[in-house]
Amino acid sequence: MNTCILISTCAKYRALAEFTRARIREFWKDAPPLRLCGIAGDPCALPLRDDPRDWMKITRSACEDLLADGFSQAYLILDDHPPLGTCHAPHLNETLPAMMRELQAVSISLSGWGQGREPMGKPRRWKDWDLDLCITSNLWKFPLHPALWRLDALRDILDHLIATLPEAEHTPWAFERKGGATDSGLPESLTSHSYRIEGRSKSAKPFPTRFEWLKASTDLYRYAVRQIAGKQARAAVDERILGVHHYYHGPYPLIWSGLMRKGAINPNALFLFMVGRRNDWIETLENMPLE
Repeated sequence: MNTCILISTCAKYRALAEFTRARIREFWKDAPPLRLCGIAGDPCALPLRDDPRDWMKITRSACEDLLADGFSQAYLILDDHPPLGTCHAPHLNETLPAMMRELQAVSISLSGWGQGREPMGKPRRWKDWDLDLCITSNLWKFPLHPALWRLDALRDILDHLIATLPEAEHTPWAFERKGGATDSGLPESLTSHSYRIEGRSKSAKPFPTRFEWLKASTDLYRYAVRQIAGKQARAAVDERILGVHHYYHGPYPLIWSGLMRKGAINPNALFLFMVGRRNDWIETLENMPLE
C-alpha cells in the first residue's frame, strides 16, 4: 500500500488529534498507516524538525518523510476533522487511490459537491463516479477539509508558498487562500487537477433520515426568525443550529469547518452531535484540555 493518513496537529490540540484518531479507528476499517505531524513524543509522530508554529514547513517536512518511507499518496486530515460515522473503507482504501493514479490528480476532496454545495468547475466522470474538476480560476482549489493528496504535488505547492510568503503566513488559512489565488504563481500542472467527489451515492450507509427532516425544519425556523425578528436575529440563530446543514455525507462523513471555530468548539458541531444523539462526544469535547 502506498497510501497513508497524515493528521496535522500541534501541542495545543493534541487531545483533539487523539479524538480524531480514535474516530478513525472506530469508523474506518483497515485504515491505511496513520502518521502525525506537528507534535513529538507519540509513536506515530513524524520527526518534528521545524518551528511548531510554521504549519507549512511542518507539513512540507512530513511530505518528504512520507515519500522517503515509500508513500506516494496521503489523506491529509486536520486534527479537528474526524469521521462522524461509518466510512466506506473499500472506496477510501482502494477506489480513490486508484482514481488519483489514473487521473493524475493533485487532490481529491472528500468534502465534495451536492447536498447543498455547488460545483466549483467542470463535471467529470470516472467509472461510476460523478466528479467536480475545480477550474484554475476557482479560489478554493486546495481546501483543507479531509482530502487525498498526491504527496509530491503537495510538497511542491508548499515549497512555492514557503518561498513566496512571509513566515507569519505559513498557516493553513494562507495555504487555502493564497495557494488557490489566480496570482499564486503555481504552474497549471498543480492548479488544474483538483477534484471533488459526489459523496452521498458513495457512502457506506444511507443518509440519516433524521437529518433530512431536521434540515427542512431548521430552514423553516430560520425563515420565520428572519421574517419576525430580522437578519441580525437570524444570524444569531444560525450560529447555533446550522450543524445539520454543514454535515456532508460520503465515504468519510464530516462536518464543514470541523470541530473548532475561532479557538473554541464549533457550536454547529455540538448541535449536530446533540441531534445525532452523541452526548458522549459532546461531553468529551466540552471537557477537552485545549491549552
